[in-house]
Amino acid sequence: MSLCVDVHKKLEIFSLDMQTEFPDAPTAVIGASGSGKSMLLRCIAGIIIPDSGKIVSNDTVWYDSSARILLAPQRRHAGYLFQQYALFENKTVAANIMLGMKGTKAEKKQACAVLMERFQLTGLAGHYPPQLSGGQKQRTALARMLAAKPDILLLDEPFSALDTYLRGQVRQQMADVLEQHTGVSLLVTHDFSEAMQLCPNAVVVSDGRIVEQGSCKTLWKQPKTRACAELTGMRNFFPIPKEMRARAEAACCLGIRPADFRPAREGDAVVFTGTVKRILPGIHADQIVLETVQGELLWDAAHEKVLLPQPGERISLSVGQENMHILKQ
Repeated sequence: MSLCVDVHKKLEIFSLDMQTEFPDAPTAVIGASGSGKSMLLRCIAGIIIPDSGKIVSNDTVWYDSSARILLAPQRRHAGYLFQQYALFENKTVAANIMLGMKGTKAEKKQACAVLMERFQLTGLAGHYPPQLSGGQKQRTALARMLAAKPDILLLDEPFSALDTYLRGQVRQQMADVLEQHTGVSLLVTHDFSEAMQLCPNAVVVSDGRIVEQGSCKTLWKQPKTRACAELTGMRNFFPIPKEMRARAEAACCLGIRPADFRPAREGDAVVFTGTVKRILPGIHADQIVLETVQGELLWDAAHEKVLLPQPGERISLSVGQENMHILKQ
């Protein structure tokens, strides 16, 4: 199974313009807030109608502007998990889960019981959404989505409404769901570490366009654009040093992660020298804010590896060639 998407829609801030093919494996759709990633999912689900383009699932055309084909959302066999879960507050947990089910009343009740047990909801069948915790609401919405046995899973930032502890718990359940699903699964997130835990592949979205795609590991190790680099935790961006300009055609900047700096050594080709402006304490590393002629620099200095400098001290830092990323806009 695959999902081919070519959608175009003019929005107030930018135009959505995305073309790609999603394989039958979990894929993260990663981007900053307002980049268009949730809008992409809504176009796929049929909640939003693109201005033009085509969406094809296997050999079934869901949308084709030139052929005037527009399949209704309920006919697309896509399960959508909303950020805020969109549970019906006047219906019980069991009633919410059974909404999309097919079969006799007895078959629905049996299938609902199985899903409630799977997602630790047993005993909550008669509760209403306002009586549930955030984690319980999320698991109810997940059970409701799977109850309809969708071919495609569309997960729109499913952990955003949860606190850190609950997010960790529910993420494990989501990993099981994605592992067992045999079709296309799209997970919208702005958290790259979350994407790496749950999906082997990713597309990176910026200003309504897909700027990079590939395996999560490759995108992490070798980002090619600043948008992707920022999502992987890169915080230092500088003009291309003259020593590197020969291999930096069409590049916009040099990117370096805070953890990749080290005290400069004799013979280092690229060195950043500056004054320690501030030290932000951390559990395993302190973040050093350094004022340099190239601009402000952030260095995550691991406690056990270096003797930490003091505010006002002049220091020089460098980084290995393998950790210098030449990036495009």
